[in-house]
Amino acid sequence: MKPRDRIAKRFGPRLVIAQSQFDAPARIGAATRRRLGRHGRVELYFAFDDPCSAVAILDLDARLRGRQVDLMTLPVTKRGIRDDPAVDRKRDYAIVDARRLFARRGIVLGRRAPLAPDATAFLARWVAAASNGAAARRFCVAAMEALWLTDDAPVDRNRFEVLWNDVVGAPLPDDTIGAAAVARNEERMGKRGAYDTPMAWVHGQLFFAHDRLVQIGERLDDLGWTVSR
Repeated sequence: MKPRDRIAKRFGPRLVIAQSQFDAPARIGAATRRRLGRHGRVELYFAFDDPCSAVAILDLDARLRGRQVDLMTLPVTKRGIRDDPAVDRKRDYAIVDARRLFARRGIVLGRRAPLAPDATAFLARWVAAASNGAAARRFCVAAMEALWLTDDAPVDRNRFEVLWNDVVGAPLPDDTIGAAAVARNEERMGKRGAYDTPMAWVHGQLFFAHDRLVQIGERLDDLGWTVSR
């Protein structure tokens, strides 16, 4: 028997048991939420200047339909490793990665160059200050489509104000309130153990959302939030 096979035979069952024990609170909590008529939750920490966040939002918005699960859109502006010397290279690669992931779904990434975080910070403030409901989620989807699937046009605040009015139909949130709400999202993301976007917290388990979309669905299935037929 190969050493790798001996290790798997010796420790594999223990890992399965440990995972089962780790998941037990999540399973009990999920069952309790359903008995009380409450939905499951996917917390998505994302950034509007991140094309991989666009991949995650558009996919999860569609993937969660038919499930009694709420997608909590939690925008941030500070992300990544502080003073990272490779930040520009990573932003360039995010374009390449998002183009690849969108292409799998037959979607073309329209924007060819990264966006500066400051260019979309106002969108994060609006969404963070709004109640985390269906209207905010629809705005996130529409805004990401406008930002990433159209062209390389500069970000026009007036254009997004019109979009907000059309989708949300409520006054724009105060910028000061929005900035404080974004800071709370960033603090919450850090407490979840996440440092960059897009990250999804699914009842005790953290995922790189754009790369683990199928696994997020499987996690919800395991917890009992399957697609309604």
